[in-house]
Amino acid sequence: MKELLELRLEVLPGLIKATGSLESPASAGADRVDGKAGATTEKQVHREVLTLHLQQWLPARKNEVLLQLSAHPGELYDLLQGSLNGGLATLDVLPADNELEQAADEQGTGLLPAGEVLLRIRQQLVKEPLLAFALRGLSKEELLTGVFALWAEQENERIEEEGAPAPVSLASELARLERKGPAVSSGEWLAEAAAEGSLHQPGPLFHEISSRPFPAMPEVIEPEEDWSALLPQTPKAREGLALLMRRVSEAAAARAAGLNKL
Repeated sequence: MKELLELRLEVLPGLIKATGSLESPASAGADRVDGKAGATTEKQVHREVLTLHLQQWLPARKNEVLLQLSAHPGELYDLLQGSLNGGLATLDVLPADNELEQAADEQGTGLLPAGEVLLRIRQQLVKEPLLAFALRGLSKEELLTGVFALWAEQENERIEEEGAPAPVSLASELARLERKGPAVSSGEWLAEAAAEGSLHQPGPLFHEISSRPFPAMPEVIEPEEDWSALLPQTPKAREGLALLMRRVSEAAAARAAGLNKL
């Protein structure tokens, strides 16, 4: 009796390719004796490939699904998390049981047990619904691109209805950049500057930098806060703070004068 150990699926538009690992008893010549259990039959494992062809969606059907997702962002989020909810679950995204069974009957399953193989295929598509979309000819990239395009159209229609200026489209912006020519990368710019011997030269803004001497006697603004309310037990708190600020400024000026002599 053959036993299906492992099943790997490769999903392409309109195609499911299943590779199964089967374990079956070896031939009589491969028998061996186990000292503990007596005569036993050694198992052997071989791989079997099954290909199922299923129908892809027509453009109108794809557009229906994209409209559903664009109108319900929550369903799109759930789909990306691996679940079909809301109206999306009613659009028959997953292939029906009779569709899978008919494909298996038409193309055969070889040595693979048909019932178990179809069951595992269904379980995998339920677990990863994006594979079901890819099977119908709508990959994850095409799905997201289609939904984003519908959102962009809706936004443009809203802007036109409100009378606001329409934003520059991506296509026109790319065309404008193409007319200007390809952008020069920073690596190319550095290579050209090094070849010209101008890599060490400072830019024009460098010459606008000028030193400003620290004032010998900086002006200190008298504190405006009412420190007497904060320190009611300290007489002349405001005058003391002004003196402290002045001494700090004088010390900073003296330090700056010493640095200028270096």
